[in-house]
Amino acid sequence: MQKGETVLIHAAAGGVGLAAVQLARQAGATVIAVASGSKRQDRLTELGAAFVIDRLQHDVAEEARRLTNGKGVDLVIDPVGSTLQASLSALAPEGRLVFLGNAGGGKLDVDLWQPMQNNQTLHGVFMGSIFERPSVHGTFDDLLAAAEAGTIDVVIGRSFALEDAAKAHQYAETAKPLGRVVMTP
Repeated sequence: MQKGETVLIHAAAGGVGLAAVQLARQAGATVIAVASGSKRQDRLTELGAAFVIDRLQHDVAEEARRLTNGKGVDLVIDPVGSTLQASLSALAPEGRLVFLGNAGGGKLDVDLWQPMQNNQTLHGVFMGSIFERPSVHGTFDDLLAAAEAGTIDVVIGRSFALEDAAKAHQYAETAKPLGRVVMTP
């Protein structure tokens, strides 16, 4: 990511999204976050999003293009998966799409003809197969150090006692929390 680029971040109120918003802002990018609900949108603005698109009220790709004067975004971070087609539609020619996992749970199907014609780059990341690499551990160490130093905010949506694990899971599945749900001993 380069200073001055525009980044669209899907599921910006989730764990990956919250970190991505902050890291992109720190890198000097203009951040367009995607989230629903005014509390989430306000918090994302506090964390560095220049714009927040309510996915329930707007077509994300159309709104991203409007916010970039029709150009499209330089980079899309997509941890959802089921939003890949919208991600590609929001992407500028020669833009990059990074998709991490498949939180949306659907089939990861996209037509690759248009991205090829637009010289766009798609990069899939699955942590399960690379987590043990020293470079990945180093990145996690850097993120933990940044959290400890207070240069990135670890957003905790709600904490539960370990014996309330069932309640914690129910909350995480139904309340659409902003940030992480934590269980403590």
